[in-house]
Amino acid sequence: MAVLESAKRLNAIVDHGNQSKTGRSPLILLPGVGGDAHLFARQRAAFPELVVPSWIEPERNESLVDYAARFAKVIDPGQACFIGGMSFGGVVAIEVATHLLTRECYLFGSVRSPREIPKRLRFFTYFTDLIMIPKWLSPLALRIGGRRLSPAIRGTLHKLKDADGRFLRWASKALLKWQPSAGVQQLRIVQIHGDRDRVFPVRRVTADKVVAGAGHMVSMTRSKEVNQFLRERMSSAPG
Repeated sequence: MAVLESAKRLNAIVDHGNQSKTGRSPLILLPGVGGDAHLFARQRAAFPELVVPSWIEPERNESLVDYAARFAKVIDPGQACFIGGMSFGGVVAIEVATHLLTRECYLFGSVRSPREIPKRLRFFTYFTDLIMIPKWLSPLALRIGGRRLSPAIRGTLHKLKDADGRFLRWASKALLKWQPSAGVQQLRIVQIHGDRDRVFPVRRVTADKVVAGAGHMVSMTRSKEVNQFLRERMSSAPG
């Protein structure tokens, strides 16, 4: 199943029924590239107010800031909310948050600024049009990992295998050329990070909580710690 969905099919993004029943501010979480709501299955079980929107189609040569502004109009719940994301989704969440009534923004295995992106990734800034995600990568990881991989991680690898190549190339380019908007400085950004994250090494980020032994997909592999982190933060966040 492709990552992208038409904006016309996003009418179920905000479940106002859940919001009214729980009386809580909506929690909007954005998945990483190639992912979908399955990435936050453990969070959905713990937070009934959770919404995981699908990505919208990026426009040609659109910047991450401009994409986030369009995306915010689609997913705006019309009330104070929490927003966050994993990896690339965290960066988009930062920019989307500047257009919403955001109480707090949460990052899982992500970065707060371009300065936290490793040099080995920034090196490819001017070559991102050539980026292709090899179709053999996910099947290979599935074969090597076998039953040692959790069901959640196996599902994510299957999703990445089928992900939209155009969106992946755009996301890579947009991330590496990201220049934060002025509104980002006013956000309350909180970050939880694994100390074994190989994509965004913990030594480069400014994490509020570091999870020992956790890798890049911390929200999946260490859901207990992440959920507790969210509960504590959401309960103490300014209204």
